[in-house]
Amino acid sequence: MHNEIVTGNVLPFNIFEKADSKLLAWIRDVSVVREITTSCRLIEEGSTPDGLFVVESGAITVCTKQADGGSLSLASLKVGNLVGEMSWLEERPAVASIDAGPGSRLLQIPREALESINQSEAFICHLLYRLIAEKLALQVQGQNIWVHRIAGTDQEPLRKVLVLFAELEEKDVAWIARSGKFKRLVAGDVLLQEGDNVPGLYLLLAGEARISITENGSWQSVGSSRRGELLGELTMLNPQAAGATANVDTVTGLELLVLDKEELSMTLNADPRLAKRFYKGIARMLSQRSRDQLLSRGFAEASRIAEELIDNEQLGLDQLSAISSAGLRFDWLCRQFQDKEG
Repeated sequence: MHNEIVTGNVLPFNIFEKADSKLLAWIRDVSVVREITTSCRLIEEGSTPDGLFVVESGAITVCTKQADGGSLSLASLKVGNLVGEMSWLEERPAVASIDAGPGSRLLQIPREALESINQSEAFICHLLYRLIAEKLALQVQGQNIWVHRIAGTDQEPLRKVLVLFAELEEKDVAWIARSGKFKRLVAGDVLLQEGDNVPGLYLLLAGEARISITENGSWQSVGSSRRGELLGELTMLNPQAAGATANVDTVTGLELLVLDKEELSMTLNADPRLAKRFYKGIARMLSQRSRDQLLSRGFAEASRIAEELIDNEQLGLDQLSAISSAGLRFDWLCRQFQDKEG
């Protein structure tokens, strides 16, 4: 008999409340209505979903397989929840199965409609990517509550920021270099404490940050961030967040580039094409983080097996070129602040 772990997570996200009216109109215009009369599996873990699903009503559950044969109940979905976005963003197999109970009603956004808007409609597309990024930020925050209690091997953080830089253009990175404020912390310095206002987005250029939470009046380390990591993006995407969710200090010293959240927001609002690239990169980065947390702790087993069956030679030249270009852009950005005082 397989064990089942239940996280008890109910994602506090509702597209119908958060989405711009123009985006909602587009979603309703292109979607296919799915009326569920008998229990069924909408998405099978390890498969490639045919688009995104938005819950209009009913009981929808999310579960993933464990390496030992057990299962993990990730979430119960409510009205306005979104599923299928991780597979679409990353072009990788689904990390979880989605089950719908009788009487459920969903809007299915076909993959063809998603690809079409990605090519032609920068304004609507940036709204969609921003919405997905906001949803994934909440998902990662909820996942962080329980996932760090389980031992795992985290992935190299630099790979995560390359996902963002793969979407950006040279002019975008140049703007980051001009707008960002260089900051250097010496060993023992504190960047943020739990509950602090988080005024910026922090890109780690060198050194290591220690991440901890306060328990019984003392700081308990739960992880670290190194060169190439972002800090502050979860708070930026969730304005209702009550300040920093963790303490951040450094034992070895740290160099960062700080982007003011208000200035960044104004720039993105004024340039939908830049906003599309930025939010797509952030959404893909958060999706990868969520996926890696599951995989590194023995979950999403069917997804892992499905990826092993994919021939490595199928990694396209365009994807390899994007990864290479992203590395060059990040290295260029780091060089702009070498030997700089802060």
